[in-house]
Amino acid sequence: MIKNIVKDIAATIYYNSFKRFSNCVGNRTLIYHAFGMDLSHDTYGISIPLDKFKEHMVFIKDNYEVKPLSESYSNNISISITIDDGYKDTMYAADILNKLSIPFTLFISTDNIGLKDYLTKKNIKDLSNLSISEIGSHGKTHTRLGNLTTQDQDNEVKSSKIALEKIINQSIESISLPHGSYNNDTFDVIRNNNYKRIATSIKGFNRSDNNMIIKRSEIIRHDNINHLVKKLKGYYDYY
Repeated sequence: MIKNIVKDIAATIYYNSFKRFSNCVGNRTLIYHAFGMDLSHDTYGISIPLDKFKEHMVFIKDNYEVKPLSESYSNNISISITIDDGYKDTMYAADILNKLSIPFTLFISTDNIGLKDYLTKKNIKDLSNLSISEIGSHGKTHTRLGNLTTQDQDNEVKSSKIALEKIINQSIESISLPHGSYNNDTFDVIRNNNYKRIATSIKGFNRSDNNMIIKRSEIIRHDNINHLVKKLKGYYDYY
């Protein structure tokens, strides 16, 4: 609680002293993870209640232009939705998104497919058949790419791409960096494996000056509509 209060105070100071005077337009791509699951490793709050997620999506649908990740570069204000990891409760979130006609990209670590708490191959295939969805890679083992050799990074991004393409019979064009981690070789390795988009954990607006590296802002359990709006405006881009 104290940490969140300090973070909110810092965000208000940052925004009013600097950010609001900068160019606060473009696409804001959001990261969600889980939707109500009680995850033993979730000390940060990545699992957001499903009703809160629905509240977020209805608010975004009513107030912003929403674009798929492939169109996430804009000189106007727009929102794109991504989901990392591939937890099994993504099915409930996808149902909400489908009913609201909100496009989304789901990033999956392929070694987790079919494990407890994770989507099955059939789930992934069903989701890929939705007109609003895109399936992307989140690496093979969800390992921090920035800690790996070039060869091991290549294996992570190549093998996951092949595995997912086999499941959905579609080309995999997008990848999300596990833990947001990368090093000097990572982007070249990904490009060499014919990905078109790299979703990062770097905060900020996406504009037309770079059509491959995508900045994203993470949404967590703590975030109510007020926090969501502040993240959309860039209050928390300071960290």
